[in-house]
Parts: sequence; C-alpha cells; structure tokens
Amino acid sequence: MRALTRLTMIETRLMLCEIAGPMFTVLLPVALLVVFGLPGDVHKADPALGGHRGIDTVIPSMSIMVSMAMVAYFMLPVALATYREKGILRRFATTPVKPAVMLGAQLLMNGGVVLFSTLLTLVIGVAALGMHLPDLLLVLPTFVLGVLGLFPIGLLVAAVAGSAKAATGYALAMWFPSAFFAGLYVPVEYLPRVLRRIGDFTPLGAFRQAIQAAWAGDTPHLLHLVVLSVSFLVAGGLAVRYFKAA
Repeated sequence: MRALTRLTMIETRLMLCEIAGPMFTVLLPVALLVVFGLPGDVHKADPALGGHRGIDTVIPSMSIMVSMAMVAYFMLPVALATYREKGILRRFATTPVKPAVMLGAQLLMNGGVVLFSTLLTLVIGVAALGMHLPDLLLVLPTFVLGVLGLFPIGLLVAAVAGSAKAATGYALAMWFPSAFFAGLYVPVEYLPRVLRRIGDFTPLGAFRQAIQAAWAGDTPHLLHLVVLSVSFLVAGGLAVRYFKAA
C-alpha cells in the first residue's frame, strides 16, 4: 500500500508536468455541459426522457461519459504504451515494485481525473445551469462500476499496443462507434430501436445509460450493470493475461 501511494503521487506529478492532456479531458466535458445546458429546451420536461429534463439526464451523462471515455480509451493506454516504448516498464520489472503497483497507480491517478471532471459537472450544473442535485447514493456506485467496466478496456489496449501511436490508433477505432452507440451524436432516446439495443450491449453505451438513470434518480437497468461487470471481467482478465513489460 505504501509503494502504491508513493508511486501514485509520482505519477500524478509527472502527469501535471504535461497538463495539456488532462486539462483537455477535464475541460471538454465541461464545455459540452455548458454549451448544451444553456438552451431553454433542456430545462423543460421531455416525454422521451420519461418526463425528466435534459439538464438532469442527457446533458450530465454525456459530459461524464466523454470524460470517462477520454481517460479509459486514450490517456490510460497511451501512457502505458509510451512507458513500454521507452523501456520504462522493462526497468520496472527489474525493481522490487511489481507491475501491478504501476497499473494500480495509473488506475488511481486516471480515476482521479474523471472524478474531478464529474465534480465540476455537478458543481457547474447545479450552481449555474439549474440542474437538480442528483442522488449521490445512486450516482457514486454507478460511477465506480463505470471505472471498473471501462478502464480495463484501456489496459487491454495498452497490453496489445506496442507503441503510443498504435495505442492511439486502437483508441480512435473504438471511440467513434462507441460514442455513436452511447448517444454522443444523437441521444439514444431518438435513435432507431435496433441501434438503441446495440448500444445497450456496448460498455460505453451501458455506462451512459446507467449514469443517466442514476443522475435522474432512477435505478440503473440491470442489463447495463451486467454489461459493465462483464466488461470488467473479460477485458480485465485479457489485460492481465497479455500485459507485458516489453
């Protein structure tokens, strides 16, 4: 635990030295929140959203989903692939620090970035955009399950990518279809039924739906929780199996 704490602090300082990536990951979701949260229509009850307002459902869930995806699909795997490319992981293998500690430090640090972005979404939404305060007893467990379900995908990308460039390519290939089925371009409530159903079975789509329900005060659908749990078990298991220092 002591090694994990110290390494997490070191990794955090290194991340802050190259602040552009984390800042973009934090500010892009906040920008989306503000831009889409200002129009009057999202402050009215919408029958397509079960009578909820867009500012309490679609808008915050979109912001959090983008933040989670930026970290899980890009920041996390690219950082680890860069370490492999530069031989840092190989040098770690010769020290008493186990690779699991490095992975744990990356997960904690990147999880902190998403948490900070989510807190900004909450504070700005409630204070400036008229968002209702969500039930944190529903939101927090759903958020944690999202981290557990999506971050292993980034670890799996890092496990198979031999370089940062390759990791970025894999991430982009995952991001565009995942974002579509998660309702980034068109809210899932307005997609054809077959496309909504496909999105239910994608990890990012399941997280978007689950966090949207939790933010609105509803219990997330069991299917979405199961999809995230399966993602954690399958992607996490494959990442552990195939992750190598070299």
